[in-house]
Amino acid sequence: MPPSVHKILCHGSSIAKSFMIPIGQLSEEAQEAKNKDIKNFREYHSRKTSRIDTNTDIFNRLLLSSDPLLSNLREVKKKKRKLHPHVKELIILDSDSSDDNE
Repeated sequence: MPPSVHKILCHGSSIAKSFMIPIGQLSEEAQEAKNKDIKNFREYHSRKTSRIDTNTDIFNRLLLSSDPLLSNLREVKKKKRKLHPHVKELIILDSDSSDDNE
């Protein structure tokens, strides 16, 4: 067994515990999800006078969107859908099911 594989298998959990952020946040999914934001920032929220200006504006927008303090101040609007009465009858709530079991 190569030494690198041995290190990962035997010491992987201690290595993962020593990270400052969860291991899931180190995946490429977050980078791929930001591509949509970068495209939007470039198209609608940046100066098109030069590449430096465009990249500066995109970078500043990314800093704003990743700041935890500012992200928590923003209200996220979610559309609330009203359920049809027949659908409401089909939904079993946890509190209702626990009453039936007693």
